[in-house]
Amino acid sequence: MINKKAHHEWHAFLNNNQLYYNKTGRVLKVGLLKELDVDGTTDNVRYFFKDEYARLCRLAGGGIKLTSPQIDGMPRASATGNSMENQMVKVANYHLLVETIAQALNACSLRSRRILIAKFIQNKKDWEVANQIGYEKTRYYHYLKIACSEFADTLERYTSLLGDADLLEDLHAYKDEKSEQRVNKQ
Repeated sequence: MINKKAHHEWHAFLNNNQLYYNKTGRVLKVGLLKELDVDGTTDNVRYFFKDEYARLCRLAGGGIKLTSPQIDGMPRASATGNSMENQMVKVANYHLLVETIAQALNACSLRSRRILIAKFIQNKKDWEVANQIGYEKTRYYHYLKIACSEFADTLERYTSLLGDADLLEDLHAYKDEKSEQRVNKQ
């Protein structure tokens, strides 16, 4: 009879943004990151795409035409500063934010990207997205939460590269914070 010794090797794995170490049945939790509130993060991402993203797109593409000022020789009252230049800078910033959001979407896994684009960009119903990607309702909602968490992570990364932390709000919700949620539950 062969005597098999238990193989005592530590394995690391990540679950809900918490690092765990497993050694033959024992689990040691190491919290490198704050514990993520997945449901709260999902709600924040939903709100972001429902209200803020649509508004950013409108602001980035609507209303202001980027043309040279017309000079007709008639005297005009000058405003303080250059209002056309200020408007152009604002529009450029909105364009930059929309591009950053697109980069964050593209940095998500293929499954998450497909879910996020279908749900939030193409405005499909949950059942349509579930059918499109071939998942049952409960599995779809599980993957939707994962997709929203991934997007919050990638958006945080790409907005940090812009060098201005105030451009977009962090979409993560954390379990240890008792912060007010931005979502109005109806």
